Amino acid sequence: MGECQPFSVAIIAYNEERNLPRCLTSVQSADEIVLVDSGSTDRTRAVARAHRARVIEQPWLGYVAQKNFAVGQTTHSWVLSLDADEWLTADGAAEIRAALRDPRADAYAFNRRTAFSGAFLRRVWNPDWQVRLFRKDKGRFEGGQVHESVRMDPGARTLRLEVRLPHLAYRSIRDYVERMNRYTDLAARTLQEQGRPNSLTRLMLSPPATFLKLYVLKRGFLDGIRGWVVSAGSAFYVLLKYAKLWELSRQGDPELE
Repeated sequence: MGECQPFSVAIIAYNEERNLPRCLTSVQSADEIVLVDSGSTDRTRAVARAHRARVIEQPWLGYVAQKNFAVGQTTHSWVLSLDADEWLTADGAAEIRAALRDPRADAYAFNRRTAFSGAFLRRVWNPDWQVRLFRKDKGRFEGGQVHESVRMDPGARTLRLEVRLPHLAYRSIRDYVERMNRYTDLAARTLQEQGRPNSLTRLMLSPPATFLKLYVLKRGFLDGIRGWVVSAGSAFYVLLKYAKLWELSRQGDPELE
């Protein structure tokens, strides 16, 4: 087994001074850290530079384009893409180094473990496999205006690592609701751009189906109150997404416009 192949870390950020120290501290073993900032008004850039990140300022392009831009600024073939509210455990950093000593794939997926209002969810959003470590000449981010993911070229091999990727997405219910409102705006616009038709049947059936999947089939009830809130919240997310899709194409009374 040879030396570990060098790898870069690519992060996009906007007003992330609270989350960045933990994220950046966890990737100090990387050969390069690139942070693309989209106009932060807090200490994001200063925090990044203090953790030896190379900071590049780029006005917001959208999630997919912004992440691909960040990957494109890195200098090594292997890239680890993280969000500012994610971080590596010590075991995770060691496993990445071990994988890159003798790569047997072109990409590696991690099981992201999301925290909600003070604790990690064991069931309702788990497992959540995400490709985060990949050869940048064989993969790129794709997707709509929200919920982007890495897509590898045909024939590229992807393996899973035992790495658990902690994700502090929602510190509070308020944070959850505010982000839900933003994301459903983007999700509805993505559906409209894709030409997806709306229907009363989908609007009626998709939310309860989402709740049953998360709370019953994935046994979200084992996550206690958090499991109930997230299962119900996810159902409401689906309701909002399709309701906003309807609103984008509805015809209203001219007197009310």
